[in-house]
Amino acid sequence: MNNMQTGNLPEIWETDDDKLLSINKLREKYIEYSRKHFIKKPHLIVINENTNWKIEITTQVIKEWRQKSRTRPRLLSIQLLDIMIKTAFLIKTEKDNKNTRGIESVNEFDNQCLIEGKLYKARIIVKKQPHRYYIYYFGVVEL
Repeated sequence: MNNMQTGNLPEIWETDDDKLLSINKLREKYIEYSRKHFIKKPHLIVINENTNWKIEITTQVIKEWRQKSRTRPRLLSIQLLDIMIKTAFLIKTEKDNKNTRGIESVNEFDNQCLIEGKLYKARIIVKKQPHRYYIYYFGVVEL
């Protein structure tokens, strides 16, 4: 059963302060937010409820998110990163097509959330190494 069926979709809204910020200032705000909330030593670990995998949040996912987030909803979405990892569903596992040394598999997860009252699909990529899983990519697109 997915979040849509249970009616328990995580939801975020742009604050009044956010609305006053340019897209670049909004990006700066949520880069700082992600550093404070997710980038830890040792790495913050979130357990995915679907697989029971312990997934590390590293700077890699924040770098990918920052580079690929050009819209306000994508920038706001970082606030839901840990919840999205926790409640996501594994949809496929493949070998690393780049043959990156030490990567055993690349795993794609799906989830959904509401941003500004609109439905978004979250895509999460988790890479497996011999002794850990870590989130590599997180992004949302409007449905």
